[in-house]
Amino acid sequence: MKKMTALTTTALAASVALALTGCGGQAGSSTTTAAADFPKAGSTIEWIVPSAAGAGNDILARIVAPALEEALGAPVRVVNKEGGSQVIGLNYLANAKKDGQTMGYTNIPSIFGRYLDPSKKASFNRESFSPLGSFAFNDVVIGVNKSSPHGSIKDLFDAVKAAPGKVTVGTDSRGGDDHVNLRVLEKELGLDFNIVHYNSGADKIAALIAGEVDFALGGISSFYGPFKSGELKLLTVINTEKNQFAPEVPTLESQGFKVAPMTNNFAVSVPAGTPASIVAAMEKALKEAVATPAVVEKLKAAGTGPAWLSASEVSSKWKEREAAAKPIIDELLAQK
Repeated sequence: MKKMTALTTTALAASVALALTGCGGQAGSSTTTAAADFPKAGSTIEWIVPSAAGAGNDILARIVAPALEEALGAPVRVVNKEGGSQVIGLNYLANAKKDGQTMGYTNIPSIFGRYLDPSKKASFNRESFSPLGSFAFNDVVIGVNKSSPHGSIKDLFDAVKAAPGKVTVGTDSRGGDDHVNLRVLEKELGLDFNIVHYNSGADKIAALIAGEVDFALGGISSFYGPFKSGELKLLTVINTEKNQFAPEVPTLESQGFKVAPMTNNFAVSVPAGTPASIVAAMEKALKEAVATPAVVEKLKAAGTGPAWLSASEVSSKWKEREAAAKPIIDELLAQK
């Protein structure tokens, strides 16, 4: 088999700066008229989730959306547009009207494999979006089926070393963040996995529960429900500190495997070219929504760490992490 997240002067200034230096593209006019007219009376804002209902992205969007409605003073409807390893939903978002009525996930680093892989035929890249911010992060974990014979990460990795290229692992797409992270583990730890690609994180978890693959890697929010219900076991957290929502799960480093921490950010964007004043208003509303105590508690209950990054911070992180991931993705795509 192939190898194979009320408008102030400060906010407006930050948004204008983003339009000029952010994730590429122009953020558009920053007229006060655009802000005054947003959101338009009777309008509904769509939050595009490029994955299936019930997946980690979907769960978190439905937690935040009601508070975002309050902050914006307009309905926010979560819309699932799955397929094509998230490319269908991301294409829709990138090509939506630049009026602030369509927002969606552009998670880092999972979005990289969607547009850096030519075979996915994405009609977008980093410059197609203007970030609003990132409201949470996920530690990356490794999980197995409840009936797995592997009781520890050492057991699992020993099995991989005993049968190189035979132990199967599920990812959410070819060239995506799971795939990149697995390749890092292979290089750093001298491992050789049999990598199986699915169309989404939800499909990957379903396959793991069904016993189609030996293990899976990904953000903890996707694993958290099945883990708490006992359908899955978590063998490790790929970080230097334990995860606050699963403190009983040991870190990879504590089990003798030293690898740089792996995390995902739940970033939200609008199409590039959206007026800067609207971007700033939406950024402010999103930040307010995710700071709501009820939202914070629900995010934690979903195994997700609430943590705010501004639009400009997301822009910088996007550039930095894309630059680091691109060589690995290129290598993966070159493999036959």
